Amino acid sequence: MTLAALCAAIAFSFSGGLLAILAQIVAAAVMMAYTLTGFAVLHTLTLALKSRAFWLGSTYAVVVVFGWPVIAMVALGLADALFGFRQRYLRGRPPPLPAP
Repeated sequence: MTLAALCAAIAFSFSGGLLAILAQIVAAAVMMAYTLTGFAVLHTLTLALKSRAFWLGSTYAVVVVFGWPVIAMVALGLADALFGFRQRYLRGRPPPLPAP
């Protein structure tokens, strides 16, 4: 449902006036939600890696320094909403043990 709301907000953001401003606010909010989902996917997919801290730290550093790579996280969040990467990855695995 949020994907439909994002599409509608993006479409209305080209209309002009107050409606466009409100649509841009809604689109930005929904895209931030998908960004956080993209980071959650990244955390899930790197669970088994030995160099997990390096990959996560590098990704966060690149996003903070440059800013525009956050679009990749939005795309990853949208892909997870469509294809369910986290559910597929965690389907046959036991939950990870807590860190000591």
